[in-house]
Amino acid sequence: MGELGLNKIMGALLATALVMMGLATLPSLVFGGGDHGGDHEEPATLSEKMCTQFHYCVEIAEAASAGAAEEVFDLGAALAGADISRGERTFAGQCATCHTIAAGGANGTGPNLHNTVGADKARVAGFNYSGALSNAEGGWTYENLDAWLKSPAGYMRGTSMSFAGIKRDADRANVIAYLAANTEGAPAFPAPMAAPAPAEGEAVPAEGEAVPADGEAVPAEGEAAPAQGQAAPAEEAPAEEVQPT
Repeated sequence: MGELGLNKIMGALLATALVMMGLATLPSLVFGGGDHGGDHEEPATLSEKMCTQFHYCVEIAEAASAGAAEEVFDLGAALAGADISRGERTFAGQCATCHTIAAGGANGTGPNLHNTVGADKARVAGFNYSGALSNAEGGWTYENLDAWLKSPAGYMRGTSMSFAGIKRDADRANVIAYLAANTEGAPAFPAPMAAPAPAEGEAVPAEGEAVPADGEAVPAEGEAAPAQGQAAPAEEAPAEEVQPT
């Protein structure tokens, strides 16, 4: 074989190697998944990971932050501010189909609800309660009534009451206050929750003392607080002592 034939074979092998290298890098060039010499940040979201690893770019909703605190319902505060007349209207619209509430009222699909607050759960003699409610322990405290009215089936599995529940906190508090108004000698409402303790190092204003706004100086003991919009008086510099001559 001559030198010309050997050169042709070497050229063909080189061309084949270049083609194979090109095919290996083609997906990176087309889809942009390769590293082109820059410093890339780690994908932060699931959408970015899908796009980077699988070249499938779609918007995926991220889960809510696990550290978000769930708001706690203050039943005591809600009952303290409850509107009995609104509770009566809610009762008439959602409860009166099955229940009466007047003293000595007849039972319907559900028992009469006069004198309910604080009573036993299956308190009406002769009414055909479900097995779950007949065997339930405890009484109708304000907390139990709130949980029952929010979701009867969720509060007590096996109940025959098909009512879906009252989801709005204020509406439930109004109905419970109306039940208490129709209960002779009803227990006192639960006390509202205590205010959260101040953070460490945070000053607590005395009773009757206004809380200073952010950035406003706290007056010293015995010093009057500046009026709203009035700047706090600057500290006076001590008078220069004159040495006797």
